[in-house]
Formats: sequence, C-alpha cells, structure tokens
Amino acid sequence: MVHTRVRVLKKIVKYFLYITLSLLLIITLSIFLSRDYISQIEISAVIPPKPANIPQNALWVGGPDGGMYVLVQKSNEDNSAIYNAEIYHSSGSVSYKGKLVINSPDNPQFNYNDVNSYSLWDGDTLFLLDGRQLTIVNEFNN
Repeated sequence: MVHTRVRVLKKIVKYFLYITLSLLLIITLSIFLSRDYISQIEISAVIPPKPANIPQNALWVGGPDGGMYVLVQKSNEDNSAIYNAEIYHSSGSVSYKGKLVINSPDNPQFNYNDVNSYSLWDGDTLFLLDGRQLTIVNEFNN
C-alpha cells in the first residue's frame, strides 16, 4: 500500500512538473512574441556604398532587403505641389529623373530632406510615411 502511494505521488509530481514547464514555455513565448517586444526589435539595414554618380545629398530609402537613393528638391518656379526628383537604384543606375506631383495639393509641403519622410518607390510613385504620394507628372497635361 505504501508502495502504491509512492507511485501515485510520483505520477502527481511528474504531471505537475509537465504542467509547470508547459506554462513556463507558454509564458516565455508570449513575452517574446508580444507586440511590445517585437516593436522594440530594430532591424539594422546596411546602406550600400553610394556610387559616384549619385548626388552626395541623396537619401537612402530602404530596408534590409533593398532600397533606392532618393533626392527630392523644390523649385520656386514650380507649382507648390510639384517637386523635382532623382531616384537611383543601389547600383547607381537611374530609376527616374523628373517632376513629381504630391496627391494633396491643399497640403503640398513635407520635409523632403528627411529620410524619415519616405516609405518606398515603386517605379511610378514615391510613397511618404504619412500616407501621401508623389507621382510622375504627365508633361503633356501641364
């Protein structure tokens, strides 16, 4: 009878340990996978060396998987919603040179010298982080 009690007690301790370890694993995973933890992880993007033909003040807009060099400037001669842009691939080849128009003519200003203003370039549109977009100006309609 004592021997049976010891067996039952060992089974109870064994299941208690399994349950405790499972709970610890679940708690640990939930901490590491929580949004707060993930938002604190910073992925560092390595900016590729800038080819010689890219202007010195062009900004690297991209992440770990790639990006573009972007140079946006404002001319006082143009409409307030029009910007001059030069966009280069990381290799140095030109993706686009010309005028871009912002999709919010009532609020056309943004800090075009701040890398944190930009999100990405898709070949036709330069997306800003605030949700606005700069698109290629159709020269025939101006």
